[in-house]
Amino acid sequence: MGYAEQPEWGAWLTELDRGAPPEEAIASALRWLADQTQAQLGLLLLPDPTGEQVEFAHVVGARADELRGFRLRPHDTLLEPTLLQRTLWQYHAEAHQEPIGAIRTGMAAPLPALRLSAVALLNRAEPFEPHHCALLTQMATPIELLVRLQQAQQQLEQRERALKWLGRLPKRIGADLSLQHALEAIESLMRKAAPEGGGVWLYDENRRVLLQAMQYGASALPAQIPADTLPAEWVRAPVEVSWAGRPYRVYALTLAEQPLGLLALALPTETPDALEWVPPLLGHLALTLSNALLYEQTAQRAQHMAKLYELSLQLGEAQSLRAVLSMLCRAAHELIPHEFTVIYLPNRREIDRLTPVYVEPRSETLLNHSPDAQYSLPGWVYAFNAPIAAPDLAQHPQNLKEPLPGGFASALAVPLQVAERTLGVMMLLTRTPREFTLSEVELLFTLANTGALRLHALERVHA
Repeated sequence: MGYAEQPEWGAWLTELDRGAPPEEAIASALRWLADQTQAQLGLLLLPDPTGEQVEFAHVVGARADELRGFRLRPHDTLLEPTLLQRTLWQYHAEAHQEPIGAIRTGMAAPLPALRLSAVALLNRAEPFEPHHCALLTQMATPIELLVRLQQAQQQLEQRERALKWLGRLPKRIGADLSLQHALEAIESLMRKAAPEGGGVWLYDENRRVLLQAMQYGASALPAQIPADTLPAEWVRAPVEVSWAGRPYRVYALTLAEQPLGLLALALPTETPDALEWVPPLLGHLALTLSNALLYEQTAQRAQHMAKLYELSLQLGEAQSLRAVLSMLCRAAHELIPHEFTVIYLPNRREIDRLTPVYVEPRSETLLNHSPDAQYSLPGWVYAFNAPIAAPDLAQHPQNLKEPLPGGFASALAVPLQVAERTLGVMMLLTRTPREFTLSEVELLFTLANTGALRLHALERVHA
């Protein structure tokens, strides 16, 4: 290079071989450049994790500790020609005020193949000379190699951390396959990546709202997240959202290209790249949660079937219509959250009307309302032998011609049927709006059919 003193690559590479981090070799190269050119400050600027700003990733010389980690937008700095246009930059002025302090002289060269990057030297007593620029340009390539080595090591460390956690996952889960236990295991990972806070949200059964399944940290997080309030691209790539004034990075939990829910982690204020080891694990997290949900659903179905079997035995011993209807209503309240249960049978005197033969708890308003056997919500269920879930009862088309009394908000109605014959209708009502899930519709349908079999048997006995 035409200098008596050459870069100490041999010593620097030896230190790397002994396990020294690449950032030490980068700092040594910057110090060497500053010494050779009599610059007071050496800088290495690299893009921040967002890719929208540049960060003073490495600084040697005056005010190094103060400037290290400083970020700015590329077009807000004197180095804009180097950062954006990839050209050599030189500057000399008696005085010039910048956010980083007084810059009298300066030069910068881009790293050859790394966008928004530059190595810069500032504040030589005299203007930088042409051979200084040549030296800086030649050093840019080996410095970029060190940067890429540092990035590769960080990626390997992240993968090692991810694999280490993943290797412990089977032991953490153990024989307890419950959703709560799976969430506790996942929380241990999340706390390592983002100690400040985070949470997991899973889709409700109707896939319109994400419900909070777990959270930690001091900041308040939403209990529900309507899917249409998230950025459109959240399923395809991580996005940033803000809750209670705190930024979070949101990751989709996807299984077989179908989003199961989302994971959100508070962005660390000091080391945002600490989250980069999370994405490779997202598929494993989604699979763990999916298996836990399947286990819970299977266990819940088994519990429901056991209750229905026990109910069928009790119904077999019931000898009166009232006893059967009472058992059905009591079982409905145990299995599905709601406020009022109504059972309708055909009116024997008015064939175009249904009679509310049982209401639990008792309501005179409901007992005194005999809906049309076709042009009402329970009438439609009776006439067409099909269930109806009405989350917004006031706007449901089958409830407009003859609205149900009492100011109820939501309803679920299913037929009491035996084979192709409809004996009546069973309806659940709530005063507060709610959506009934597909599982609840199926459960009530099965319960109603169980009761209908006994009603049919009693009907034949008393015929």
